[in-house]
Amino acid sequence: MKPFHCFLLLTTLSLASLSTIAFTADIKPDYFFISLKWPKTQCKSKEGCCLPKKGSPSLNDFVIHEFQAFYSSNGGTIANCTTGTKFQPSKIADLVPSLQKYWPSLSCPSRDSKKLWKEEWVEYGTCAETLFNQHDYFAAALRVYKQINLLKLLADAGIKPNGTYYPGEAINKAIAKAGLGEITVSCREDEKGVNAVLDYITFCASNKGKKIKCPGHSFWICDSTNGNKVKFPY
Repeated sequence: MKPFHCFLLLTTLSLASLSTIAFTADIKPDYFFISLKWPKTQCKSKEGCCLPKKGSPSLNDFVIHEFQAFYSSNGGTIANCTTGTKFQPSKIADLVPSLQKYWPSLSCPSRDSKKLWKEEWVEYGTCAETLFNQHDYFAAALRVYKQINLLKLLADAGIKPNGTYYPGEAINKAIAKAGLGEITVSCREDEKGVNAVLDYITFCASNKGKKIKCPGHSFWICDSTNGNKVKFPY
């Protein structure tokens, strides 16, 4: 297993996870990044969380944070593509129950999750229209999410949401063992102000909407001063 890397490591994965630029979606993306968020981390942070006005989000499981197209020709992910395609809620009516559960808005004040989905479509979905229409974009994200089953993947390696600080190496090994390659782990601050509470983990998906092994190296967006240990909140 490769050692952990800090912010200055400019690998393909790290650059793509951290940068976005405006772009016209006229070529097909090479693959996608899907970030899965542990909601309890936000809810227990200074930011806090608010339940959406409709639906019942899964607060005891990871939820979708973002689903971004990656273009090797651009060297990263892209955002706010100038396609002019507007978000139409009716196009994803059959997906709403699943989206409310697995891709909810947790921002405050409380709002309808449709506002979040509109933001995600405008910012990232429009950049994937050479592959996915609006319905297929959200369907692909849900499909990859269910294929990864992150909570079970970590639990099988003895990593559970019990307030314990786990070695970052253990998280990387569990994900590598599942054949998902090198991933990006992002953290928030704990009660001591140390950036070491598990926030979200970013994986890769094919342009057909299936989980794949991520290229590049592991990228640790967490404080390394605590021995690369990460807290997994209740």
